[in-house]
Amino acid sequence: MDDSQSPAALLARLGSLLNTPPASVEILPGDGSDWPPDWLGNAGLEQDHRPFLYVDGHLGVPQKVLYRTYLVAVREFMRLRSGLQNIEAGSPEARRLKHLTAVILLANPAHQTALNTRKRLVSSGVLDATNELQLCTALLVVRECSKESLLWHHRRWLLCQAHELLNTGAKICRKGDSLRNIALSADSLRSEFSVATQACETYPRNYFAWAHRYLCLEALTLHACSSSPSSHSCRSVLLEELLFARKWVERHVSDYTAVHYLHNMHVLLLQGDNIPLPENASSALEIDRVDHRSLRASLYAHAKSLVAAYPEHESMWLYLRAAIDVCGSDPTFRLGETAICEDCKSARSSKAHSPLHCASATHAERHQAWLHHIRQTNVRISER
Repeated sequence: MDDSQSPAALLARLGSLLNTPPASVEILPGDGSDWPPDWLGNAGLEQDHRPFLYVDGHLGVPQKVLYRTYLVAVREFMRLRSGLQNIEAGSPEARRLKHLTAVILLANPAHQTALNTRKRLVSSGVLDATNELQLCTALLVVRECSKESLLWHHRRWLLCQAHELLNTGAKICRKGDSLRNIALSADSLRSEFSVATQACETYPRNYFAWAHRYLCLEALTLHACSSSPSSHSCRSVLLEELLFARKWVERHVSDYTAVHYLHNMHVLLLQGDNIPLPENASSALEIDRVDHRSLRASLYAHAKSLVAAYPEHESMWLYLRAAIDVCGSDPTFRLGETAICEDCKSARSSKAHSPLHCASATHAERHQAWLHHIRQTNVRISER
């Protein structure tokens, strides 16, 4: 075997490429042996990166090569990590640990020991938190990585290290998995939303990506409600996020995680006396004014229109329930979805029991039963 293709050499090469860090990573089938030479570029590029593809900052890793190097990396990592406390920045051991842990996380993003080691390398100054965020961004494009909760938690920890705490110069993250007290700019939060979007496109109904997005939304809403100079730009990003979430639900009618996110977003927006949206929000949302009642009415109308268009999708009925929940705190708000339910139930008989119409009717009946339960509960509460 050519020394440049030995497991140790491949491990060093892949670790170096991952710590560059790349703009994105993709795990490709096979071992790369059957790839055309022109995929690898000129002779110099082939010698430097073979069998990995590295083009314009984007890295392609053959799956079989990754798992071979992973086995080597795990064995060496277990030997090196015992002396982690004595490792100095710039030492061969520090560089080796950077390579080993990066390869391990690409193959196994749930490897908590490797994640904790990289945290210690960041805390000791061996790794830069900003560069580590870039590597994390690249990893979260990979399908298996994008659904790993530990990697998302690691990203939030890195955000705490890379940004100062609000109202203090200390770079210490508050206890708990939250970003509310971190001085994140509007652009930083917009970037986080973009990372979450990529992850949701990579892995549909990605709960952990939406959970990360909600924690960013909490921070954004807090900044938008503040009197800081950045509040105006945060309000603009908040409107962008509201429009994005609505559009996403329209285009992904089975994504119940997005429905849950959109519901929680409205709860956040409506919890204060003033809604933290910019002046142009009324035209963007096609409402007369930006107030609590108009925003509730807009949410309910949106949910109702999607149920009418896609009655066979249970997630749209859940969206309607969520909208009713948001509107429920306004006693003057009148709900009228009975017509939709009746239309769906009558379609069961008129369409010769087609599966789609039967599903629509079933969802409508369940929705009416839920409404009846809510009304009965409200009556009992009012009688006390």
